Amino acid sequence: MNKTAVITGGAGGIGLALATRLSHRGYRLVLVDIDAGRLADSAARLGGDVITVQADLTAPADLARVAELIAFDQDLELLVNCAGVIRPGDVIDLSYRDLEWHIAINLLAPMHLAQVAAKAMAARGAGCILSIVSAAGLVALPGSAAYSASKFGLRGFLISLSQELSERGVKVRGVFPGAVDTPMLRYEATHGGSTLNFLNKDVLSAEEVAEACLRAIDGKRLETILPFWDGVSARLLCVAPGLMGRLLPVLRKQGEAGLRRFLKSRGLTAAPVSEPLEPPR
Repeated sequence: MNKTAVITGGAGGIGLALATRLSHRGYRLVLVDIDAGRLADSAARLGGDVITVQADLTAPADLARVAELIAFDQDLELLVNCAGVIRPGDVIDLSYRDLEWHIAINLLAPMHLAQVAAKAMAARGAGCILSIVSAAGLVALPGSAAYSASKFGLRGFLISLSQELSERGVKVRGVFPGAVDTPMLRYEATHGGSTLNFLNKDVLSAEEVAEACLRAIDGKRLETILPFWDGVSARLLCVAPGLMGRLLPVLRKQGEAGLRRFLKSRGLTAAPVSEPLEPPR
């Protein structure tokens, strides 16, 4: 039986790591990404049955094109919303376009694509919608307010969608990783992102998150949080968010030490303040 997996942000990082594993499971892959060069490289690495779609998910025409592809693929079994962006900075330093950009890619695009996939899957009584959310969808960090807002919103959407589809044979899954060693995290590390990303001794690899995604697809849990202890602390802070303000002085010192370790281990240096901040997409 043919089965298709559509992966946004599929040309690198978590998306590519998961695509590799899904290819081994026999999926026909549709990789969606804004970077045509990375798409070509990723397709060459994967081999097999891979379709690439260059699309800017902030552009209505591109988003509609991806949505149409999802709606008319009779073999669609899995939608993975993996594309995500962040521009570090305090709210007062961000422009309105920055706020809009976070919401467009991190929230509106996955909502719309999930909506289209849900309709197609519910009609057949099978399928899975999986979104890479973020620990920032559970605990909001200073310097990441716009990003956290988009991820909190995505979490709420997934919870409601799961309830709506629970009796229609369609699974909804959210994966909430902490810091993952991707181009986005390295950008944050070198451009003034929150040091609280580096509280743990080691950051996750894209491969670890991809494995967690497979467990989520195969399992019955709506939410998968990793690492484990991040899930425990995140649940606590969800109940008592005011605790974060009290803990910040201590956590910042721990995070600063973790950031220094990360930069040194990856051979990275912080960008000059005057350097234009153009995040990876």
